[in-house]
Amino acid sequence: MQLLDQITINRNANNIAQIQLLQGDLTAISKEHATDILILSAYPGSYVPVPRTLIAALYNKGIDVAEMARHKAVDLRDQLGCWLSEPLSEQQQEQFNFKRILCFEPWAQTNDQASVVGNIFRCINTFAFNEHNNVIAMPVLASGKQRVPFEKMLPAMLDASIFWLEGGLPITCIKLVLFSDEQAAIALPVFTRAKQQNELKQSVRNGNITGTDALKMLETKKSEQLPGEDSLQIVSSEIKEMAEKEQERNPLPPFVPPPAPFPAQDISNKKSKQPLPITPPDASIPRKEAAMPATADPVPNEYDYFVSYAHKHTEEVDAFVKSMQARNKNICVFYDKSSIPAGGLWIKQISDAIQKSKKVLIFLSPDYSASMVCWDEFQCAKLIEYNSKKQIIQTIYLYNDAAMPPIMGIYSWADCREGDKEKLEKMAISLVS
Repeated sequence: MQLLDQITINRNANNIAQIQLLQGDLTAISKEHATDILILSAYPGSYVPVPRTLIAALYNKGIDVAEMARHKAVDLRDQLGCWLSEPLSEQQQEQFNFKRILCFEPWAQTNDQASVVGNIFRCINTFAFNEHNNVIAMPVLASGKQRVPFEKMLPAMLDASIFWLEGGLPITCIKLVLFSDEQAAIALPVFTRAKQQNELKQSVRNGNITGTDALKMLETKKSEQLPGEDSLQIVSSEIKEMAEKEQERNPLPPFVPPPAPFPAQDISNKKSKQPLPITPPDASIPRKEAAMPATADPVPNEYDYFVSYAHKHTEEVDAFVKSMQARNKNICVFYDKSSIPAGGLWIKQISDAIQKSKKVLIFLSPDYSASMVCWDEFQCAKLIEYNSKKQIIQTIYLYNDAAMPPIMGIYSWADCREGDKEKLEKMAISLVS
């Protein structure tokens, strides 16, 4: 297993994480790169050892993924399209240098890298809070059978990795493993450019360069990218935000146009001893004032509640929020998320809003645990709660969920099943009182 390059994430003075790009065989991981979880992908319910796949390579060395699938430790196929295996035997762990398999088998095959990466990290994040799951290894998923180009898939995976690791996800290393020289030749330059973009962001944070200059450099470096190669969306947006904040703190002075020149005097008549009179502007002509730009509503610096719910239950949750606001008009609730665009930046904007919130209200139901948007919101809240050591999540059990994921069911919840209006009303009153 050869280390090609790595990105270091400085979370604080004594806590760093790494994203490594390696080349080698995932069935022959060295002790130096020993891994807690090996991630592989499969078509739903299909673990046939098709030649030239990781499942086949493991099968040829004595690890039968189909057999492991019969004895899953955690099954989240209905919610997230993934499952976690029981630990390998001690002998196998010693031989293969990984402990478990996380099998990623999404319901719908897609070549949209943002969608694939979002699903992968929802699976990873669900198991990352276990202290024994600190190191994960995986191929650059979806670049094989699904044929998503490296120049699209790799930046998306790195962007998400940087975001979650900087946010404090308790993983110390993410290993992205390439198999062939051909893969390495394409992926290494892409990885290097992504690393440079992240270093540019860190330079702004450390005060070594201004956000404005970093933004200019970022735009310049785009010319070096391969056709179709994507920049890191979240990293780019953070550099842009830092540049905008600098501009707010140190705005450029307003433009003052130079005074109009005096009318040229006719000096051709040299007999004239008196200067020609200068005609003042006609004060009766009104001056056109510059139009003032429209101002948007200010974004609150803090919310009392962030409300997370499945779209299907909008009617119940809308009544709940209105009941809270009717009893306390000063309460600030982050509720309508329709203004947040979908895509790679969704997760960052949701995380920013949750970080500004004192509490996160989560309305549990089968529709909630089946919603990818709800998983994003829950995992952002879970991560902030984990790192702050403060309980910010309050769950409200809205509709019975027989297959509630364990990570959501561990909280003590207010029982308002099955959409009980009276209980919801009492809960709303208790929160604002």
